[in-house]
Amino acid sequence: MDEIEYAKLYQELATILNEFNLGWVVQQVADTVEIGKVIEERSLKRKTPLLKIEDYTAKEQLLLLIDAVEQATVNTSEMEDEIAYFLKVESETSPLGTKIVFANSGAETAQTVEFTSSVTAPRHKQAIALKQLLEKLPSEPSNYVVNSEIKSKLKSSIDPDFNGVAEQARIFDAYLFTILLKAVANEGGSIYYNNVLDDETPKYLTFRKTAGKIHGSAHPYTHAVVEFPDKPALEIHLGVKVQGRAGVLHNCNVLILSQKEANICRLLNREPRHSQVILVVKSEHSTSELQVEIAGGFIGLASDIRYEGGSYFISNSYSKPVAKLLTTARKKWELNIFPSATNDVHRLMYSFQTIFKDFKARN
Repeated sequence: MDEIEYAKLYQELATILNEFNLGWVVQQVADTVEIGKVIEERSLKRKTPLLKIEDYTAKEQLLLLIDAVEQATVNTSEMEDEIAYFLKVESETSPLGTKIVFANSGAETAQTVEFTSSVTAPRHKQAIALKQLLEKLPSEPSNYVVNSEIKSKLKSSIDPDFNGVAEQARIFDAYLFTILLKAVANEGGSIYYNNVLDDETPKYLTFRKTAGKIHGSAHPYTHAVVEFPDKPALEIHLGVKVQGRAGVLHNCNVLILSQKEANICRLLNREPRHSQVILVVKSEHSTSELQVEIAGGFIGLASDIRYEGGSYFISNSYSKPVAKLLTTARKKWELNIFPSATNDVHRLMYSFQTIFKDFKARN
């Protein structure tokens, strides 16, 4: 096929995605295309390569969009499956159910999502079938039958009520929560759940839609309590703010801090101090290549919050410039984090285990 045919396929796929409220996926790819691809020009006379920007070809743009759809369907459905399995296991030893509630302090209605294998497994199966269809696109001419099949598989592989850019980011954070708790269990820690109201054992997890107050009580926001034998208790939260050294507040997707500090914050209605933090995770969910500015913002956050375990930048996506910048700045990072990327996920979990191992040794 020539460039005109690839461009036509791109537009047809983009139109289908817009029909299913996945225009944000198309936009993320369009942003990547607009920036262009960075090419390194190396020379024996120079240690550092010269950089130049080139436009993506029509075929490359189509491949970017296909990869983005895979991120939004296959990889997200894998995360949903992992969350469903985690909740099933937890429900066997605790009152936790298989639902997660996402809420904020405003008047906006909370969203309740069911995570059971009977719901997530069929979606994942359809997402795999969709992936196989899309992989054939660059080598086959467009036709009505193929487009109809894509629409059918796409409809069956997503949750229409919980599939926006913000919703998929919340699924990613919940998935990171499960990885972190697996690391706790592997290090011999015990886990139970509590809410900000401290009035009863939670029957389901309730997380904030956006980073907020650790003491906010508009909803019974849930946190995990972690206990190692003869060590101070810890708490794991999603979506809270932390006070940095400069006296400003930072949004944290995942936070581990001492339970003592968390109790003081809830009592005095203030935010956690950076000095009492064990770990902070800044996550970024994207269906396209990460932009280097995101890493720059994380480096600023990490420099203002210094604590025992350090700060992590974690994403489901990848970017060579982001990886290079974070490595040069000596920051902790993991990219390509989704269930089928087994090696990357295990490396992240073992890194979390090291933090808990060090915590036990220091205390």
